[in-house]
Amino acid sequence: MSIMGDVQPWDEIFRREGRVYEAPALIMPEIAERLRRQGCRRVLDLGCGSGRHVVYLAQQGFRMTGLDNSPTALSLTREWALDEGLAASLVRSDMRLPLPVASAAFDALVSTQVIHHALLATVRRTAAEIGRVVRPGGMLFITVPLEPDPEDEFEAIEARTLVPVTGSERGLPHHFFTPDELRSILPAFRFLEERVLGERILALVGVRI
Repeated sequence: MSIMGDVQPWDEIFRREGRVYEAPALIMPEIAERLRRQGCRRVLDLGCGSGRHVVYLAQQGFRMTGLDNSPTALSLTREWALDEGLAASLVRSDMRLPLPVASAAFDALVSTQVIHHALLATVRRTAAEIGRVVRPGGMLFITVPLEPDPEDEFEAIEARTLVPVTGSERGLPHHFFTPDELRSILPAFRFLEERVLGERILALVGVRI
């Protein structure tokens, strides 16, 4: 989740909290099986944070690359992978910029609760990069928030983009998607499944056209 926004706020979160998440998302075993059936081997975790999905998917036999903007998050991921005896390629980069990987370099891309940390124009550029780096026939699994937590306080800065005024992510923009909007910014993919996880998280599974 930590690739967007300035480096310092995210790095502070990981320095303070360590492995922010340790268990993989509950849906990830199902996603791993879908990737396997599709013949995916090279997988990019975009916004890998402290590494929960890099480690989990590497344990399942995938060739993992984790990309994040926080050096502390990447250090935590590297240490975790080494502790588990796993190999993974880690890249420090900001996904607001062109991704430093070749076109069609990956068989699949996973990104959980990451790309929404920006204004919509920036998110659109990131979405275009997602389409560029996944090969035709490759897979995408992505989750984004549908609605803000009603217990948090936000200020609106554009339509459906809010900035928290409290909490560890205060000051960092959060765009809240509709399903149609998320599909519209990812025209390179044909979507196979849409699911709401919990009450406020939208998950989409797609295949690169």
